[in-house]
Amino acid sequence: MHSSSQPAATKPKPSRTRSRAGCRTCRARRIKCDETPVACRNCSSTGRQCDGYDVHRLPPKLKPTGKNKTLTAPQKLLGLAGGPSQALDRLDWTMTSDERRCVAYFQHHTVPTLLEFFDSTLWQKLVLQLSRSEPPVYHAIVALSAIHENSEANGMPLATPTDLLAENPWHQFAQDQLARAITLLNRRSASQDPRFREVILVCCLLFVLADLLRGQYDSGFAHLRSGLLILQELQQHGEFGNRASSRGLVEQCIFTAFAHLDILASHYDRIFPMLQPLHPLTQPSSHDRTTTTTTTTTNPKSPTQPFQSLHEARAAFDTLLRTSYRFSAPSMGLTAPQISANYAALQTQQHAVWSEANLFAQRFRPFYRHAYPHLTAKEQRGADIINLHLVSLRVCLHSCLLGSNRAALAHYRADLEKTCELVEALMATFPDHRPSFTVDTGVLPPLYLAAILCDDYRVRWRAIGLMRSWPHREGPFDSNWLASLAEEALLLDLRGRCVAEVGFLAVVLVPGRKGGVGGGGGGDAEEDLTADDLLRKLQGIRRRKLEMLLRTKRLQKPTPDEDVEVDAVGWDPLDAVGPVKGMGSWSCVRAFNAATRGSPGVY
Repeated sequence: MHSSSQPAATKPKPSRTRSRAGCRTCRARRIKCDETPVACRNCSSTGRQCDGYDVHRLPPKLKPTGKNKTLTAPQKLLGLAGGPSQALDRLDWTMTSDERRCVAYFQHHTVPTLLEFFDSTLWQKLVLQLSRSEPPVYHAIVALSAIHENSEANGMPLATPTDLLAENPWHQFAQDQLARAITLLNRRSASQDPRFREVILVCCLLFVLADLLRGQYDSGFAHLRSGLLILQELQQHGEFGNRASSRGLVEQCIFTAFAHLDILASHYDRIFPMLQPLHPLTQPSSHDRTTTTTTTTTNPKSPTQPFQSLHEARAAFDTLLRTSYRFSAPSMGLTAPQISANYAALQTQQHAVWSEANLFAQRFRPFYRHAYPHLTAKEQRGADIINLHLVSLRVCLHSCLLGSNRAALAHYRADLEKTCELVEALMATFPDHRPSFTVDTGVLPPLYLAAILCDDYRVRWRAIGLMRSWPHREGPFDSNWLASLAEEALLLDLRGRCVAEVGFLAVVLVPGRKGGVGGGGGGDAEEDLTADDLLRKLQGIRRRKLEMLLRTKRLQKPTPDEDVEVDAVGWDPLDAVGPVKGMGSWSCVRAFNAATRGSPGVY
């Protein structure tokens, strides 16, 4: 008998190429699908439910480069005891490779992005937990993740026309996922499950963020209003759960996220804000994070007692921001006759808001001064944002009733310059990256004020540069859109000055200064910039915008002749966002119109 010490040769397993167009079930099982219409035979012959075919797929994943490394968040930050892989495998439904890819991106990138300014149990735990047990939430986070990844990879572009979205596989995939989520919600519309309300609200919030990331403002605000109506009804009937209970805590987390967007949206539609504040400034909240209980107390003997924690300060700040935006949002850009016709009432509101701002400042300044060194890096960043808004709020409240009085606006030059300095310092605290979007207020409203109101061109150019150097969205606020408006306002202003004042072209408007975060479209220049230099830069920026608008079909050349100069194409700066209902009432647009009123070349 012949024996050999060498093992028998193993016959290589024939390789198979799995179709990327297979049904969802076969792709999840990692087997080749026969792609039979309606339901494949692999599933039907084995008694499995065929989950059908995805119409749209994501492009193959590219190898990461130094420019697009994915951030990895600590597991404890995400509230995942077993790590992301364990969370992905605990689902009762099939998960395709594209969905797995998006969920991983959501966990490791989208969630940490949303937590860059302030902590939130909603994003740290609740949404991820719901996505494991609730298919509508699962499909909604897949959609949001796909939109986020694609938007960030493209520099957070402005809104893309609907017909061009049809050519983008990321947006088409996301739209399919959103449709799945909505279908699943509709199937449960008659459900008596008490948890279903949480599912609806979380999905609604995810829909809002997905729409705002795509620049779909009409749809985003419609979803926001739907969620707020549910919360408003709960407020009116006193149906919020006990904060000491898990369900009550969940409701408060959801309420807080919606409340932030409700406040920010007041600059875009006058139906906002819709919710009533939970913590009036005269009733500071005391929060114990370890026991997750909150009490609200009234202490009339010490209304200026310093805040004891950043959480307490932020709750009061949200109330102040809501009150101030309720006044400033509809007041921005008012004409002199409009102000005069209602001056007494406007001034009364202004004084009331300013009184609340002073009360808040008396409580916040001591906390900011003494507690700051003991805060974590993220908490310091949150405190810096509140401090930034206190500086900017003074300008915002007082400038609303000044109209086009440039001499009076000059009084706030130092505050607007301080705003840019504070934003620069805040941006420097992000060591590797800056968040691409958030539901919290950040730096954009203060920067836009500096870029549109200041009488010092150096400050305006610096503010524009800061917005351009950090492409991101804060709720409905879009840095690229606000920078675009500010650039156009500055261009029109300079053109008017050059026509009216002999020799203005040679005047140095931006003294050279090395360093700083600003750059690209503005910021600090290493060499002096004259009015002529700035005009050339701004005209180049406008030309690139026109080329983008023509390329994305937002604008059409006046004739089919391709030789028509781009600069000869007439345009409205609002074309950069596209058709949105009621855009003329947006506070940023009204401020732009007020700043350019009477300037030559205004369309």
